[in-house]
Amino acid sequence: WRGIKMTTNEIKDKFDEIKINSTYRRVSDSHPLELYLGLDERGFKTLRFNGNFDPVNLHGNDLLEVKQIKNKDNNSILFIFNSFENYSVFYRFCEDLINQTANILPSNGYKILVNRFNLWKRLFNGNNSYLGESEVIGLIGELLFLKDFAFKKYGISDSLEAWTGPEEAHKDFSIKEEWYEIKGIINSKKEVTISSIEQLDSKKDGHLYVYMFEKMSPEYEGISLNNLVRTILDSIEYDRDKDIFAYKLKKINYTFNEIYDNLVYVLKKENHYIVNDAFPRIKASNLPKAISNVKYTIKLSDLDKYKE
Repeated sequence: WRGIKMTTNEIKDKFDEIKINSTYRRVSDSHPLELYLGLDERGFKTLRFNGNFDPVNLHGNDLLEVKQIKNKDNNSILFIFNSFENYSVFYRFCEDLINQTANILPSNGYKILVNRFNLWKRLFNGNNSYLGESEVIGLIGELLFLKDFAFKKYGISDSLEAWTGPEEAHKDFSIKEEWYEIKGIINSKKEVTISSIEQLDSKKDGHLYVYMFEKMSPEYEGISLNNLVRTILDSIEYDRDKDIFAYKLKKINYTFNEIYDNLVYVLKKENHYIVNDAFPRIKASNLPKAISNVKYTIKLSDLDKYKE
């Protein structure tokens, strides 16, 4: 295998060559595992592994099915994509499993494939509910904050536990004595929206991070949600942390879908502000008791003196 990686385009080409159901072609004779791409008996695209392993109990979902078969000389596990559309999602799944096992001992193959399957299963969903573009930009901002700042300062495990945005908590990120509110906006916007009193209200000083993006064409090699999620997943070492990350993405209603590949951005600017007593914000203590909810906007041009 010699470190060679397969791309989604190469995987697509291999699948396109297969026209007959119940037909499989090996990924590569040089790959340490007997991995095959093909069509099952119904014509669904399938990644198949043949090897000597003791099967564990596995369950798929409506979109990503798993089937285990006992053969005469070995066992097989089949990962089956139960759809005739949105193939790029499955191609990325195959790419990940093939490349993650490119330089391993064959005896570890089944375990690694199963662990990757369990992770991806959380990110597959057959429903038609998608994040809106403003939600995508907001999530990208939170993910960049995690990847570029929180992971480095607080460590991956503590950062994921402290990421409370998907839990609909008052603050996007709270750890020890620190709290952060994260906003992702299009660069042309001149303000940020504060959707509740509690977002910036605290007795302790906090931080407002604003990420400003410019939208690009889908062909541009910029920031896209799917690729950012995959980059972060690949940077997380422990399966427990991967599960927490995937769980929180699911809570925020993100599942892996090719629709997000069409939303590509470049980060134009990133500003950090200290939120203290002088910062322009609405506090619950200043409101009449009869007012229970407030949504307001803050002009970014008036925040220069609060930059960190």
